[in-house]
Amino acid sequence: MSSFVCRVQFLDDTDPFNSTSFPEPTRAPLYTFREDLPVIEQIAGVHRLLKAPHKVRSHTNYTHTYPRLL
Repeated sequence: MSSFVCRVQFLDDTDPFNSTSFPEPTRAPLYTFREDLPVIEQIAGVHRLLKAPHKVRSHTNYTHTYPRLL
């Protein structure tokens, strides 16, 4: 099982002029992605790590539609 570690971060663009409701971390946390699993199956773990206010569905639609961006 091979894996790679990278920093992950979310952008809360629901209200771009309000940065106090969901402040973004100053330094993005590390997440270990497994290369034997599709990214789509690992998004829930990233979501939990970030405690992101977005629904997981919005992330999975993006990765499903544009898989080459990942």
